[in-house]
Amino acid sequence: MPVQDDERERELVRMFNLAWDPAHQRAGVDAVLDIALHDKPIRFEIEVKSTTGSTVSTARDVGMEHIQKWRTKLFVIGFYSKEARRPELQRCLCLTPMDMEPWISSIEKKIRIDFKIASCASRRLTLDDLFEVCGEQDTYSLEDARRLHKQQWRAEEYGAALDIAVGDQQRISQEKMLEILGLRAKYIAERGATLNNPHITKAHLDRFIGTNREVPGPNWAEAIRHIAVSFAQDHPHHAAIIDL
Repeated sequence: MPVQDDERERELVRMFNLAWDPAHQRAGVDAVLDIALHDKPIRFEIEVKSTTGSTVSTARDVGMEHIQKWRTKLFVIGFYSKEARRPELQRCLCLTPMDMEPWISSIEKKIRIDFKIASCASRRLTLDDLFEVCGEQDTYSLEDARRLHKQQWRAEEYGAALDIAVGDQQRISQEKMLEILGLRAKYIAERGATLNNPHITKAHLDRFIGTNREVPGPNWAEAIRHIAVSFAQDHPHHAAIIDL
């Protein structure tokens, strides 16, 4: 993330009194919001965005994992001026998963067909395909599997793939290796099925200007908590609500 974008988003986190993840490494979560609903503590994960234009950039290589993630987050979006030295905050939106769903669905629709193709193609691989890629063997080693599937599995997952004994050695059967080949093919195909940085459109964002989703200052923190509580009350079983 460019330094200027990071500074703006840190500012938004401070204004809304959110808990910030400095490394953005907590499963890709920018920040979290903890509130109480009927004396029960719950948490929302927050997607924090800023822009100096009328649309909002999202991420590189957007695929189904992004779609699933976005459907469980509140979005905080800050609109800044285009001044080069010190962009000033002009307005903020706080949007719920239901607010974002029309746009999220539009992105999902664009990539769904390619992901279905990836899934179908990977399931139709045969032993002949395995022999072509990995060589014809009665059984395969862990190193064979790692060369094929690379860093997509953890060590314990590779260990669990050892499903057959040959003498005193654990090996991987042809059937299991074919399964691993299918997973690798699916991974490769899905990487080509992504969208590069789809923007949240002006048309989608404009519908919330002038509503209670446009959060005024200085009571930023109070406003987002009111939106979060209302959402939790209206959708008590939504996947965005994390019990603490």
